[in-house]
Amino acid sequence: MVRDVRARFIAAKVNINRNIFSANKERLISLIPDAITPSHQYQKGSWTWKFADINPFVENNVEYIFANLVKSRYQGIDVLDGDKTTRYEIPKPVANKAKFLYDSKHEILIFEETADIRRDDFLQVFEQLIYAGNIEIGQIIVKLIPIKEEIFREIMSMEFISKVEFEFIPPNFIEKKTYKKISEIIKDENATRMKVSLENKDGLNKNGDLINQGIAMVSNAYGDVKAYGYDYLPSRSKKLRGKRKPRNFNSKNSIHMKKIKTEDEKSLIEKLKEFASEMVSIIW
Repeated sequence: MVRDVRARFIAAKVNINRNIFSANKERLISLIPDAITPSHQYQKGSWTWKFADINPFVENNVEYIFANLVKSRYQGIDVLDGDKTTRYEIPKPVANKAKFLYDSKHEILIFEETADIRRDDFLQVFEQLIYAGNIEIGQIIVKLIPIKEEIFREIMSMEFISKVEFEFIPPNFIEKKTYKKISEIIKDENATRMKVSLENKDGLNKNGDLINQGIAMVSNAYGDVKAYGYDYLPSRSKKLRGKRKPRNFNSKNSIHMKKIKTEDEKSLIEKLKEFASEMVSIIW
């Protein structure tokens, strides 16, 4: 049973990366569901991570996997024995878990962020466990799905953009005209990552192709963007500009997430499927 509480779920896109230029890319992507297995572990510090409670199912020709990402370790607790305290070693490892739903057809991952399992740890471990589950797949990169409207609004509302930093990964399938030039450069150079930095302290061209195509590519979960700029505050003097007000934006802080309240596992799965479907309509 799922406790009747609000849990925070985040939307992400799973991407083949190391073998992105493979001729059998489609087959490699199809192997990801089978790599979500409890038979492999990943050690991080004193914690052992693995997939557990794996529940695969098919609905409307879409293969889903509902499961937990679990971290565990052996721990001891102090117990009161008469008038003395003693250390009691718990015989089985204590576990923390985060639920997730994977839509294998559209490579959409909806995962829970908890106080014990933060988003960065979840993504890093998920990537490592998929690779361990089937090394033929190669390295994958999971990107949080940003809110496109917020990216455009926050960056374009800067009066002057002094610096923009992009980091791109090659698209798996979703290649759109809105970022065709950048995608072609990545392919031509056979690159699995591409970093671009533009700077002009007096202000970049906000209507330039690279900035606009870069934002479009990031909006489809194929990269990240950081922007730095400033606005001029109003001045009492009509002849002089006011002071500069620094501004900055990071697409990693503007992502699709939901707090979902459910009473049982069945209703949770339904709501996670709805969330995944929303993401499909946004980036596909």
